[in-house]
Amino acid sequence: MSRPVSFARLLLVLGLLLPVLAPLSRAQTRSTSDTLSAVTRGSLRSILAPRHDIKLSSRAAGVVEKLHLPEGSRVSAGDALLSLDSQQETAEVAQAQATLRGIEVESERATSEFARAEALFKDQILAEKQYLEFRSNHLVLKSKRDQAKAGLDLAQSRLENRTVRSPIDGIFLKTSKSIGEAVERFETIAQVVDASTLRLVIYCDPSILGRFQIGQTVPVQVQPSSQRSATVDGIVHHIDPIVDASSGTFRIIVDIIPSDDAIAGLPAMLLPPAKLLIESKKP
Repeated sequence: MSRPVSFARLLLVLGLLLPVLAPLSRAQTRSTSDTLSAVTRGSLRSILAPRHDIKLSSRAAGVVEKLHLPEGSRVSAGDALLSLDSQQETAEVAQAQATLRGIEVESERATSEFARAEALFKDQILAEKQYLEFRSNHLVLKSKRDQAKAGLDLAQSRLENRTVRSPIDGIFLKTSKSIGEAVERFETIAQVVDASTLRLVIYCDPSILGRFQIGQTVPVQVQPSSQRSATVDGIVHHIDPIVDASSGTFRIIVDIIPSDDAIAGLPAMLLPPAKLLIESKKP
């Protein structure tokens, strides 16, 4: 009689536990699903971009007076791209130069007089009061000369701000202004790019963090057209050391030498190394 009673009790216990175990089972299923979806962030796909793509703005407001180079021209760092009207700033530079020249003449005379006075004072020929007057005049004119030099530097800086120059060697891609158009201060008016090296910037899933190394050669698949794709070599230039908390991804930057297949603006994809593919297939 004891065996049937024990079996009945077992059934009763199972009946009480099933409603509790069912939600736990579903929660575990959802947890597994969430874990699987969490490792699919980011993408190995992106667009090939120039190594440098710089938007240039004007440090002053004014009207475009001259375009020094046509769009598409190759430029060196420091080359002038366009200039604003600068009649006032040019006049200020000329005035500052004239002021400095006049003060330099006075300063040189005062320096010579002080040198003679100092020698006479050492020989006890010149009174101390007169010596101090020569010395004071020398120091005052020296200070005025320094102020005049600073004034000239300021005027030249204002004049220089009327010209937008390329900060890099590259290509003057385009400008948004023509001669006679007004420009606001810090308004973007020109674009310079350096496409001597292309860059593929991708944001990857944390599951592959640590699988790449800086300086590593990696295959990159480029698609020059919808009917054709090509694989080129890239060099890993940068790897974020940590995962970004907001996006749950980390960044890899790959440098690629331009070619007939690798051109800025084309879609491309970083191909995982063979080792990574083999590991991903392991159960």
